[in-house]
Amino acid sequence: MNMKLKKKKHFIIRTFATVVALAGIIWFCIPFHWNVHNVGNITGIAVCTAVLLASVFYPQIHKKCSASKTWRIVWRGFLTVFVLGMVWSVILTGLMISGMTAAPPKQATVVVLGSKVSGTVPSADLRVRIEAAGAYLKANPQAKCIVSGGQGAGELKTEASVMKEYLVKQGIDSSRILTEDQSTTTEENLKNSLQIIKKNSLSDDLAIVTDEYHEFRAGKIAQNLGVKSYAVSAHTPWYIFSACWARELLALTKFLIIP
Repeated sequence: MNMKLKKKKHFIIRTFATVVALAGIIWFCIPFHWNVHNVGNITGIAVCTAVLLASVFYPQIHKKCSASKTWRIVWRGFLTVFVLGMVWSVILTGLMISGMTAAPPKQATVVVLGSKVSGTVPSADLRVRIEAAGAYLKANPQAKCIVSGGQGAGELKTEASVMKEYLVKQGIDSSRILTEDQSTTTEENLKNSLQIIKKNSLSDDLAIVTDEYHEFRAGKIAQNLGVKSYAVSAHTPWYIFSACWARELLALTKFLIIP
């Protein structure tokens, strides 16, 4: 009876792991349809595939573990790394959520962080950042704005120029928008924007406009640069969220481990 219960338990766990792994693979593949492919969704697909294979071939793995100490060590190591990775992901996700809550004071300078431009068209996550910035600037007509982002591969214009163009189309006066078009990373976004802030005697309290998942790391970078920052969060479109979230997990891990 105990053996039957054990087999039934293993079957339920394997079925659950298989379903979750397949769902995860689909979730991480969805952004490909919108031409979003980065280290985030590639890593997610790799992890889910590893779980799927471990689940499907568990009987063979169990048999080898019973016969070989080396296999037992490798299997236990895989499970340990997987569990620790899941716990770490939950902790980092909690930190990301905490970064969304700091509402800016009225005198803060708005800094919109760049993201990919396809030719001259903003990507889905850059579009929602532009929309969030536009809404905030309309609600705070005295606020000045810095759009920050250089020009990368596949981009016919700088991210900053595209953001400014779209903000003006939303009805934001161009005199309120300053451009920083040299940066390629979040740290450069903020460093270069602070130089513009100093040059124009603006408040160095920053209202950082970026995706929700990105606010925590951006805020910590700003803190390391010696300035206060607050969140104006954009809602990442659901269909690219998996890639963006997983990529941020990796970036935040690197940021926390390698100061």
